[in-house]
Amino acid sequence: MSMSQKLTLGYAALVGIGGLMGFLKGGSKKSLIAGGLSASLLLYVYTALPSNPVLASSIGLVLSASLLGVMGSRFKNSGKIFPAGVVSIVSLVMSGGYLHGIMRSLH
Repeated sequence: MSMSQKLTLGYAALVGIGGLMGFLKGGSKKSLIAGGLSASLLLYVYTALPSNPVLASSIGLVLSASLLGVMGSRFKNSGKIFPAGVVSIVSLVMSGGYLHGIMRSLH
């Protein structure tokens, strides 16, 4: 398993557990659905990275950039470190990683 896959798996766990926590603590069905769908897409990225790194990294980049935008906005408005701040920072790092993966594969 590559480092990219390990990081993607951890990111999927963070997003999925965060969505579940949002549902359990606040009753937010939106958090549960968004977290579940995002984690599912990230699990696809995890499985596709070895065989099709450009496609997998592209999907990961779009998803992580979207999560960065949404959670970054929530962090800015609420000031809460968890989950919005943590997910924003991790999404920023993962966006950079996926972009690096795309550029490395195309070069």
